[in-house]
Amino acid sequence: MEQFRKFLRDKAFALVLAACLLAAAAAGVWAVHTVRKELKKDLDAVRSPSSTAPGIDEGIRTSPGLAGEEEAEWQQQTAPAANSVANVPEARSSSGGAASSSGAQSGSGSVREPSALQTESSPASSSAAPASTQPVSGRVLNSYSGDELVYSETLGDWRTHNGVDYAAEKGAEVAAPAAGKVVETGTDDKWGPVVAIEDESGRVWRVCGTADAKVKKGDTVSAGQTIGKVGSVSCECAEESHIHLEVMQDGRYLDPVKAMK
Repeated sequence: MEQFRKFLRDKAFALVLAACLLAAAAAGVWAVHTVRKELKKDLDAVRSPSSTAPGIDEGIRTSPGLAGEEEAEWQQQTAPAANSVANVPEARSSSGGAASSSGAQSGSGSVREPSALQTESSPASSSAAPASTQPVSGRVLNSYSGDELVYSETLGDWRTHNGVDYAAEKGAEVAAPAAGKVVETGTDDKWGPVVAIEDESGRVWRVCGTADAKVKKGDTVSAGQTIGKVGSVSCECAEESHIHLEVMQDGRYLDPVKAMK
């Protein structure tokens, strides 16, 4: 009898537990159904044209006036720019032809490019005296040899050549090779008629073979100024007619060609 009662209790407990589980399951299904229904209702509300919260596309379509105003605004901004470009004068080149790269054509008129640098530099370059120059324009017959011995046709021996020989016809004008003060004029037993000029750096330019001197000791001369005429160089008289140019500084000879650079 006792066992039968226990069986009944267990059976009742199982039925109650099953009923609870069924109730919980039903409640869960109802909750899910309710949530889905609410979500569907919200989704329909979002998709509806009458909604107060339009989507991206709807928002763009419902403000045509703004797009029109923006387009008009851009057009109004570009119109003055076009007018201002038309007022830019056309560049005028120095040759009267096409505009230069610094003043490209844009509308009517002309743009005058700054010419201060050109107008300032041109007179300076044209009026500036040369720092040094050849005494005559002829070719080089014999170069400066430095420590190297060269053969002298006039003296018949080997010796250094301490200057540069420039070919020139007798009687041709001789120019001062550098600006400075005349420190010597006259005839040298070895070199013949000589004119020597000391420049501002202390170098002495000896132009040997300069006859009929147009300057005297103490005169100030500029580079290229006529100082005499081509005569004869005594110790080189067997050579072609020429002028012998020497440059000395602090008692030593320099290469005249390098000194003129």
